[in-house]
Amino acid sequence: FIMVDMNIPTLAYQMMATHLQEVIKREGATDGLGDQTELLYKISDIVGEKVVKDYEQKSLQSYVSLSTLPALVKPIVFSNVNLKYSQKAKAFYSEGTLGVSNMGRYDINGAFEGFMEIRKNEDGSPVFHAFFKASPDAWYYFGYEDNRLMIQSSDPAFNTLIAKKTNASKAKVGELVFIPGSDDETLAFINRFRKTYYGLEAPYELGAASSAQKKDKEKEKKKDGKDDGF
Repeated sequence: FIMVDMNIPTLAYQMMATHLQEVIKREGATDGLGDQTELLYKISDIVGEKVVKDYEQKSLQSYVSLSTLPALVKPIVFSNVNLKYSQKAKAFYSEGTLGVSNMGRYDINGAFEGFMEIRKNEDGSPVFHAFFKASPDAWYYFGYEDNRLMIQSSDPAFNTLIAKKTNASKAKVGELVFIPGSDDETLAFINRFRKTYYGLEAPYELGAASSAQKKDKEKEKKKDGKDDGF
């Protein structure tokens, strides 16, 4: 359970959240909260047992967004990430999908194809990378290192906002600087990640359908009887 709070324009988070909501409404998404019992254990450390019990009771009646809990209203809340540790790379890395529960008060609840890396660089300062893709035309990348946050997405309007609002020229010493990235820089991270942690050499395609979507299409084909050899 990872809550990410980066000092970038609120409008950027709103644009991202509404974009993802539109994609999920149109194309659907796997549940992003993971196992209910595990989820309750995770959030109890943050919100306390009383709030968890109340949330659990309401959840038994119908779906309740984590965004209804004030302590969990953060810019990006990854509710279900399977992190492994690489001794060789001295880093935590994700396996499988990245579950996103909410972005601020916007409910998302989707498990997306993605890659997350958490480590420290040579001087001990934190490094964080996260890429997630809801569909070929809805992906986002955040790369944080040396107090600089690089941001890139498939959404031109979102990228334009980041480019216009970047604080690179006026940030004070020690303040987080956010800057626009590029597709090439996004792919550089993904390809390094896949090679380092998964041993995959094949270059990643940003515009390709996610593995979850491919599975859904295969299921649809089977329902339509298109794979029966006729």
